[in-house]
Amino acid sequence: MLLDHAIGSPAFREDPFPFYRELQERDPVQRSQVWNCWVVTRYDAVRDCLQDAKRFSNLGRVTGLFHRHFSAEQLATLRPLVEHYSHGLINVDPPDHTRIRRLLHEVFRPSTIARLADRVRAFVDRRLAARLPAGRLEVVHDLAHPLPVQVIAELFGLAQVDVPRFAAWSASIVEFMQTPQPDYAACLRSQQALLDLRAHLRAAIADRRQKPRDDVLSLMVAASVDGDRLTEEEILGTSVTILLGGHETTTRLLATSIYELIRHPEQQERLRADPALIDTAVEECLRYCGPFHRDQRVVAVDTVVDGRAVARGDFILLLLAAANRDPRQFPDPDSFDLGRRPNRHLAFGFGPHICLGAHLARLEMSVALRTLLASCRRLRLEGGPVHWEFGFLRGPAQLPIVCDR
Repeated sequence: MLLDHAIGSPAFREDPFPFYRELQERDPVQRSQVWNCWVVTRYDAVRDCLQDAKRFSNLGRVTGLFHRHFSAEQLATLRPLVEHYSHGLINVDPPDHTRIRRLLHEVFRPSTIARLADRVRAFVDRRLAARLPAGRLEVVHDLAHPLPVQVIAELFGLAQVDVPRFAAWSASIVEFMQTPQPDYAACLRSQQALLDLRAHLRAAIADRRQKPRDDVLSLMVAASVDGDRLTEEEILGTSVTILLGGHETTTRLLATSIYELIRHPEQQERLRADPALIDTAVEECLRYCGPFHRDQRVVAVDTVVDGRAVARGDFILLLLAAANRDPRQFPDPDSFDLGRRPNRHLAFGFGPHICLGAHLARLEMSVALRTLLASCRRLRLEGGPVHWEFGFLRGPAQLPIVCDR
Protein backbone atom coordinates (compact mmCIF):
# COMPACT_ATOMS: atom_id res chain seq x y z
CA MET A 1 0.00 0.00 0.00
CA LEU A 2 1.17 3.53 -0.80
CA LEU A 3 0.23 6.03 1.88
CA ASP A 4 0.04 8.70 -0.82
CA HIS A 5 -2.98 6.92 -2.29
CA ALA A 6 -4.80 7.23 1.03
CA ILE A 7 -3.84 10.75 2.12
CA GLY A 8 -6.76 13.09 1.65
CA SER A 9 -9.32 10.32 1.13
CA PRO A 10 -12.54 10.29 3.19
CA ALA A 11 -11.71 6.78 4.40
CA PHE A 12 -8.34 7.91 5.77
CA ARG A 13 -9.87 10.92 7.52
CA GLU A 14 -12.67 8.86 9.05
CA ASP A 15 -10.45 5.98 10.24
CA PRO A 16 -6.71 6.09 9.53
CA PHE A 17 -5.83 3.14 11.77
CA PRO A 18 -6.31 0.32 9.21
CA PHE A 19 -3.95 2.20 6.88
CA TYR A 20 -1.42 2.59 9.69
CA ARG A 21 -1.56 -1.14 10.43
CA GLU A 22 -0.98 -2.08 6.81
CA LEU A 23 2.03 0.23 6.68
CA GLN A 24 3.43 -1.35 9.85
CA GLU A 25 3.14 -4.81 8.40
CA ARG A 26 4.22 -4.18 4.81
CA ASP A 27 6.34 -1.03 4.63
CA PRO A 28 7.02 0.44 8.10
CA VAL A 29 9.31 3.23 6.84
CA GLN A 30 7.77 4.50 3.63
CA ARG A 31 8.66 7.49 1.49
CA SER A 32 5.71 9.83 0.93
CA GLN A 33 5.96 11.98 -2.19
CA VAL A 34 2.86 13.95 -1.18
CA TRP A 35 4.35 14.93 2.18
CA ASN A 36 7.95 14.84 0.88
CA CYS A 37 9.29 12.89 3.86
CA TRP A 38 9.81 9.43 5.35
CA VAL A 39 6.88 8.08 7.36
CA VAL A 40 7.76 5.89 10.36
CA THR A 41 5.03 3.72 11.89
CA ARG A 42 6.34 1.03 14.28
CA TYR A 43 6.50 1.69 18.01
CA ASP A 44 10.17 0.87 18.62
CA ALA A 45 11.38 2.92 15.67
CA VAL A 46 9.20 5.92 16.54
CA ARG A 47 10.35 5.84 20.16
CA ASP A 48 14.00 5.53 19.16
CA CYS A 49 13.72 8.55 16.87
CA LEU A 50 12.00 10.62 19.56
CA GLN A 51 14.71 9.76 22.07
CA ASP A 52 17.77 10.36 19.89
CA ALA A 53 18.15 14.11 19.33
CA LYS A 54 21.66 13.63 17.94
CA ARG A 55 20.37 11.69 14.92
CA PHE A 56 16.86 13.17 14.67
CA SER A 57 16.78 16.88 15.32
CA ASN A 58 14.10 19.44 16.10
CA LEU A 59 16.24 22.14 14.51
CA GLY A 60 14.58 23.19 11.28
CA ARG A 61 11.68 20.77 11.55
CA VAL A 62 9.27 23.66 10.89
CA THR A 63 11.49 26.32 9.33
CA GLY A 64 12.99 23.76 6.95
CA LEU A 65 9.53 23.30 5.45
CA PHE A 66 9.28 27.02 4.80
CA HIS A 67 12.67 27.09 3.08
CA ARG A 68 11.83 24.08 0.91
CA HIS A 69 8.47 25.36 -0.27
CA PHE A 70 8.67 29.13 -0.54
CA SER A 71 10.63 31.62 -2.63
CA ALA A 72 13.08 34.13 -1.18
CA GLU A 73 10.46 36.85 -1.59
CA GLN A 74 7.83 34.80 0.22
CA LEU A 75 10.28 33.92 2.99
CA ALA A 76 11.04 37.61 3.49
CA THR A 77 7.33 38.26 3.99
CA LEU A 78 7.08 35.33 6.39
CA ARG A 79 10.12 36.37 8.40
CA PRO A 80 8.28 36.78 11.76
CA LEU A 81 6.76 33.30 11.46
CA VAL A 82 10.08 31.75 10.43
CA GLU A 83 11.95 33.47 13.26
CA HIS A 84 9.38 32.36 15.83
CA TYR A 85 9.81 28.72 14.82
CA SER A 86 13.60 29.04 14.83
CA HIS A 87 13.76 29.41 18.61
CA GLY A 88 12.10 28.19 21.77
CA LEU A 89 11.60 24.98 23.66
CA ILE A 90 10.21 22.75 20.91
CA ASN A 91 12.43 24.07 18.12
CA VAL A 92 15.88 23.48 19.63
CA ASP A 93 17.89 20.46 20.76
CA PRO A 94 20.01 19.78 23.84
CA PRO A 95 21.90 21.49 25.38
CA ASP A 96 19.81 24.61 24.57
CA HIS A 97 16.60 22.66 25.08
CA THR A 98 17.88 21.21 28.37
CA ARG A 99 18.64 24.68 29.69
CA ILE A 100 15.15 26.04 28.91
CA ARG A 101 13.45 22.93 30.26
CA ARG A 102 15.42 23.17 33.53
CA LEU A 103 14.31 26.77 33.99
CA LEU A 104 10.69 25.76 33.40
CA HIS A 105 10.76 22.83 35.82
CA GLU A 106 9.26 24.70 38.76
CA VAL A 107 6.65 26.35 36.57
CA PHE A 108 5.16 23.09 35.31
CA ARG A 109 5.81 20.63 38.09
CA PRO A 110 2.78 18.43 38.97
CA SER A 111 2.16 20.22 42.28
CA THR A 112 1.86 23.56 40.47
CA ILE A 113 -0.63 22.15 37.97
CA ALA A 114 -2.60 20.30 40.68
CA ARG A 115 -3.53 23.66 42.19
CA LEU A 116 -5.84 24.18 39.22
CA ALA A 117 -8.01 21.13 39.96
CA ASP A 118 -10.72 22.99 41.88
CA ARG A 119 -10.97 25.67 39.20
CA VAL A 120 -11.21 23.07 36.44
CA ARG A 121 -13.93 21.23 38.37
CA ALA A 122 -15.89 24.43 38.98
CA PHE A 123 -15.74 25.39 35.31
CA VAL A 124 -16.91 21.93 34.16
CA ASP A 125 -19.72 22.02 36.73
CA ARG A 126 -20.90 25.39 35.42
CA ARG A 127 -20.84 24.27 31.78
CA LEU A 128 -22.74 21.06 32.49
CA ALA A 129 -25.25 22.77 34.78
CA ALA A 130 -26.13 25.13 31.93
CA ARG A 131 -26.58 22.34 29.34
CA LEU A 132 -27.62 19.07 30.97
CA PRO A 133 -31.12 20.10 32.13
CA ALA A 134 -32.07 19.95 28.45
CA GLY A 135 -30.61 16.45 28.23
CA ARG A 136 -28.26 17.36 25.41
CA LEU A 137 -24.69 18.50 24.99
CA GLU A 138 -22.73 19.56 21.92
CA VAL A 139 -19.45 18.27 23.29
CA VAL A 140 -17.06 20.36 21.19
CA HIS A 141 -18.82 23.71 21.52
CA ASP A 142 -20.18 23.30 25.05
CA LEU A 143 -17.26 21.64 26.81
CA ALA A 144 -14.18 20.43 24.91
CA HIS A 145 -13.38 23.75 23.23
CA PRO A 146 -14.02 26.21 26.09
CA LEU A 147 -12.45 24.11 28.87
CA PRO A 148 -8.76 24.11 27.87
CA VAL A 149 -8.70 27.74 26.79
CA GLN A 150 -10.31 28.68 30.11
CA VAL A 151 -7.63 26.70 31.95
CA ILE A 152 -4.90 28.43 29.93
CA ALA A 153 -6.50 31.75 30.84
CA GLU A 154 -6.35 30.76 34.52
CA LEU A 155 -2.70 29.75 34.14
CA PHE A 156 -1.73 33.03 32.53
CA GLY A 157 -3.95 35.24 34.67
CA LEU A 158 -5.85 36.53 31.65
CA ALA A 159 -8.95 38.68 31.91
CA GLN A 160 -12.14 36.87 30.91
CA VAL A 161 -12.69 39.37 28.12
CA ASP A 162 -9.46 38.15 26.50
CA VAL A 163 -10.37 34.44 26.46
CA PRO A 164 -12.26 34.46 23.10
CA ARG A 165 -9.38 36.31 21.46
CA PHE A 166 -6.87 33.74 22.72
CA ALA A 167 -9.05 30.92 21.38
CA ALA A 168 -9.24 32.61 17.97
CA TRP A 169 -5.50 33.29 17.86
CA SER A 170 -4.77 29.68 18.77
CA ALA A 171 -6.96 28.30 15.98
CA SER A 172 -5.47 30.68 13.42
CA ILE A 173 -1.83 30.07 14.32
CA VAL A 174 -2.07 26.31 13.80
CA GLU A 175 -3.81 26.69 10.43
CA PHE A 176 -0.57 26.34 8.45
CA MET A 177 0.21 23.07 10.26
CA GLN A 178 -2.77 21.20 8.87
CA THR A 179 -0.56 19.51 6.28
CA PRO A 180 3.18 18.74 6.14
CA GLN A 181 3.18 20.81 2.92
CA PRO A 182 2.48 24.36 4.18
CA ASP A 183 0.25 26.67 2.15
CA TYR A 184 1.52 30.23 1.69
CA ALA A 185 -1.82 31.95 2.23
CA ALA A 186 -2.43 29.90 5.38
CA CYS A 187 1.06 30.83 6.60
CA LEU A 188 0.24 34.52 6.18
CA ARG A 189 -2.94 34.13 8.24
CA SER A 190 -1.07 32.15 10.89
CA GLN A 191 1.65 34.79 11.02
CA GLN A 192 -0.80 37.63 11.62
CA ALA A 193 -2.46 35.74 14.47
CA LEU A 194 0.97 34.97 15.91
CA LEU A 195 2.02 38.63 15.77
CA ASP A 196 -1.20 39.69 17.50
CA LEU A 197 -0.75 37.09 20.23
CA ARG A 198 2.92 37.93 20.80
CA ALA A 199 2.11 41.64 21.12
CA HIS A 200 -0.48 40.88 23.76
CA LEU A 201 1.88 38.56 25.64
CA ARG A 202 4.75 41.04 25.44
CA ALA A 203 2.62 43.65 27.19
CA ALA A 204 1.58 41.09 29.81
CA ILE A 205 5.23 40.11 30.45
CA ALA A 206 6.15 43.77 30.98
CA ASP A 207 3.27 44.06 33.45
CA ARG A 208 4.44 40.96 35.38
CA ARG A 209 7.95 42.37 35.67
CA GLN A 210 6.48 45.40 37.44
CA LYS A 211 3.68 43.64 39.35
CA PRO A 212 4.18 39.87 39.73
CA ARG A 213 1.06 37.75 40.17
CA ASP A 214 0.25 34.16 41.03
CA ASP A 215 0.37 32.94 37.45
CA VAL A 216 2.59 31.14 34.96
CA LEU A 217 3.84 34.30 33.26
CA SER A 218 5.09 35.64 36.58
CA LEU A 219 6.76 32.31 37.34
CA MET A 220 8.54 32.32 33.98
CA VAL A 221 9.68 35.92 34.46
CA ALA A 222 11.07 35.01 37.89
CA ALA A 223 12.51 31.57 36.95
CA SER A 224 16.20 31.33 37.80
CA VAL A 225 18.75 28.52 38.09
CA ASP A 226 22.27 29.45 39.19
CA GLY A 227 21.70 33.00 38.00
CA ASP A 228 20.45 31.93 34.57
CA ARG A 229 17.06 33.27 33.48
CA LEU A 230 14.72 32.93 30.55
CA THR A 231 15.02 35.64 27.91
CA GLU A 232 11.90 37.50 26.84
CA GLU A 233 12.01 35.65 23.51
CA GLU A 234 12.09 32.32 25.36
CA ILE A 235 9.14 33.34 27.53
CA LEU A 236 7.19 34.41 24.46
CA GLY A 237 7.99 31.22 22.58
CA THR A 238 7.12 29.00 25.54
CA SER A 239 3.88 30.89 26.16
CA VAL A 240 2.75 30.40 22.56
CA THR A 241 3.68 26.71 22.75
CA ILE A 242 1.62 26.27 25.92
CA LEU A 243 -1.37 28.01 24.40
CA LEU A 244 -1.31 25.95 21.21
CA GLY A 245 -0.42 22.65 22.83
CA GLY A 246 -2.72 23.12 25.78
CA HIS A 247 -5.75 24.24 23.81
CA GLU A 248 -6.11 22.63 20.41
CA THR A 249 -4.84 19.17 21.45
CA THR A 250 -6.90 18.93 24.64
CA THR A 251 -10.06 20.03 22.83
CA ARG A 252 -9.75 17.16 20.38
CA LEU A 253 -8.58 14.66 22.97
CA LEU A 254 -11.56 15.28 25.23
CA ALA A 255 -14.10 15.22 22.40
CA THR A 256 -12.67 12.06 20.84
CA SER A 257 -12.48 10.32 24.22
CA ILE A 258 -16.15 11.02 24.90
CA TYR A 259 -16.96 9.70 21.43
CA GLU A 260 -15.07 6.47 22.17
CA LEU A 261 -16.81 6.06 25.53
CA ILE A 262 -20.12 6.27 23.68
CA ARG A 263 -18.94 3.78 21.06
CA HIS A 264 -17.90 1.41 23.86
CA PRO A 265 -20.84 1.49 26.31
CA GLU A 266 -19.39 -1.35 28.41
CA GLN A 267 -16.27 0.76 29.05
CA GLN A 268 -18.41 3.82 29.74
CA GLU A 269 -20.31 1.89 32.38
CA ARG A 270 -17.11 0.36 33.75
CA LEU A 271 -15.65 3.81 34.42
CA ARG A 272 -18.92 5.15 35.82
CA ALA A 273 -19.11 2.22 38.24
CA ASP A 274 -15.44 2.53 39.26
CA PRO A 275 -14.31 6.18 39.25
CA ALA A 276 -10.97 5.10 40.74
CA LEU A 277 -10.16 3.77 37.27
CA ILE A 278 -9.91 7.32 35.92
CA ASP A 279 -6.11 7.50 35.73
CA THR A 280 -5.69 4.36 33.64
CA ALA A 281 -8.76 5.38 31.62
CA VAL A 282 -7.13 8.69 30.67
CA GLU A 283 -3.95 6.87 29.62
CA GLU A 284 -5.96 4.51 27.43
CA CYS A 285 -7.76 7.43 25.81
CA LEU A 286 -4.37 8.98 25.07
CA ARG A 287 -3.13 5.73 23.52
CA TYR A 288 -6.27 4.73 21.66
CA CYS A 289 -7.48 8.07 20.33
CA GLY A 290 -4.85 10.69 21.08
CA PRO A 291 -5.36 13.59 18.63
CA PHE A 292 -1.68 14.33 17.88
CA HIS A 293 -1.05 11.75 15.17
CA ARG A 294 2.34 12.81 13.87
CA ASP A 295 5.52 14.58 14.92
CA GLN A 296 8.33 15.65 12.63
CA ARG A 297 12.12 15.57 12.85
CA VAL A 298 15.06 16.38 10.59
CA VAL A 299 17.63 13.63 10.01
CA ALA A 300 20.91 15.06 11.38
CA VAL A 301 23.30 12.35 10.09
CA ASP A 302 23.14 9.58 7.51
CA THR A 303 21.59 6.70 9.43
CA VAL A 304 19.15 3.78 9.38
CA VAL A 305 15.56 3.74 10.67
CA ASP A 306 13.95 0.35 11.09
CA GLY A 307 16.12 -1.13 8.34
CA ARG A 308 15.70 1.79 5.92
CA ALA A 309 18.62 4.09 5.06
CA VAL A 310 17.81 7.78 5.47
CA ALA A 311 20.07 10.69 4.57
CA ARG A 312 21.16 13.79 6.44
CA GLY A 313 18.67 16.57 5.75
CA ASP A 314 15.72 14.25 5.10
CA PHE A 315 12.51 14.89 6.97
CA ILE A 316 10.85 12.07 8.88
CA LEU A 317 7.26 11.99 10.07
CA LEU A 318 6.78 9.91 13.20
CA LEU A 319 3.25 8.50 13.32
CA LEU A 320 2.62 8.47 17.06
CA ALA A 321 -0.94 7.24 16.60
CA ALA A 322 0.27 4.27 14.55
CA ALA A 323 2.91 3.44 17.15
CA ASN A 324 0.23 3.51 19.85
CA ARG A 325 -1.68 0.76 18.01
CA ASP A 326 1.39 -1.39 17.23
CA PRO A 327 0.65 -5.03 18.18
CA ARG A 328 4.35 -5.55 18.85
CA GLN A 329 3.98 -3.31 21.90
CA PHE A 330 0.29 -3.46 22.85
CA PRO A 331 -1.64 -6.75 23.10
CA ASP A 332 -4.96 -6.50 21.24
CA PRO A 333 -4.12 -2.89 20.30
CA ASP A 334 -7.47 -2.09 18.68
CA SER A 335 -9.31 -2.93 21.90
CA PHE A 336 -10.37 0.06 24.00
CA ASP A 337 -9.52 -1.17 27.51
CA LEU A 338 -9.75 1.42 30.30
CA GLY A 339 -7.87 -0.86 32.68
CA ARG A 340 -4.92 -1.47 30.34
CA ARG A 341 -1.61 -1.99 32.14
CA PRO A 342 1.16 -1.45 31.24
CA ASN A 343 0.44 1.35 28.82
CA ARG A 344 3.66 2.94 27.61
CA HIS A 345 2.03 5.05 24.91
CA LEU A 346 3.73 7.83 22.98
CA ALA A 347 0.83 10.29 22.89
CA PHE A 348 2.95 12.93 24.64
CA GLY A 349 6.07 11.98 22.71
CA PHE A 350 9.15 10.53 24.40
CA GLY A 351 12.67 11.55 25.33
CA PRO A 352 13.92 15.12 25.76
CA HIS A 353 10.95 16.71 24.01
CA ILE A 354 8.20 14.89 25.89
CA CYS A 355 5.21 17.23 26.23
CA LEU A 356 5.63 19.93 28.87
CA GLY A 357 1.85 20.15 29.37
CA ALA A 358 1.20 16.44 29.95
CA HIS A 359 0.22 16.92 33.61
CA LEU A 360 -2.21 19.68 32.66
CA ALA A 361 -3.88 17.60 29.94
CA ARG A 362 -4.25 14.65 32.31
CA LEU A 363 -5.81 16.89 34.95
CA GLU A 364 -8.37 18.38 32.56
CA MET A 365 -9.27 14.97 31.15
CA SER A 366 -9.71 13.28 34.51
CA VAL A 367 -11.87 16.06 35.95
CA ALA A 368 -14.03 16.47 32.84
CA LEU A 369 -14.66 12.75 32.25
CA ARG A 370 -15.32 11.96 35.90
CA THR A 371 -17.73 14.90 36.25
CA LEU A 372 -19.61 14.17 33.04
CA LEU A 373 -20.11 10.47 33.80
CA ALA A 374 -21.20 11.24 37.37
CA SER A 375 -23.81 13.66 36.00
CA CYS A 376 -25.38 11.24 33.49
CA ARG A 377 -26.38 7.60 33.70
CA ARG A 378 -25.78 7.15 29.96
CA LEU A 379 -24.29 9.07 27.04
CA ARG A 380 -25.56 8.52 23.50
CA LEU A 381 -24.78 9.99 20.09
CA GLU A 382 -27.39 12.23 18.56
CA GLY A 383 -27.78 12.71 14.84
CA GLY A 384 -25.90 11.29 11.88
CA PRO A 385 -22.29 10.23 11.30
CA VAL A 386 -19.49 12.19 12.95
CA HIS A 387 -17.46 14.44 10.63
CA TRP A 388 -13.75 14.26 11.42
CA GLU A 389 -11.27 17.11 11.09
CA PHE A 390 -7.81 15.71 10.42
CA GLY A 391 -4.86 18.01 9.88
CA PHE A 392 -1.93 17.56 12.22
CA LEU A 393 -4.60 16.92 14.88
CA ARG A 394 -7.63 14.65 14.56
CA GLY A 395 -11.00 15.14 16.22
CA PRO A 396 -14.72 15.52 15.57
CA ALA A 397 -15.84 18.86 14.17
CA GLN A 398 -19.02 18.54 16.24
CA LEU A 399 -20.29 15.92 18.66
CA PRO A 400 -23.94 16.33 19.68
CA ILE A 401 -24.90 13.81 22.35
CA VAL A 402 -27.87 12.88 24.50
CA CYS A 403 -27.26 12.71 28.23
CA ASP A 404 -29.74 10.44 29.98
CA ARG A 405 -30.16 11.45 33.61
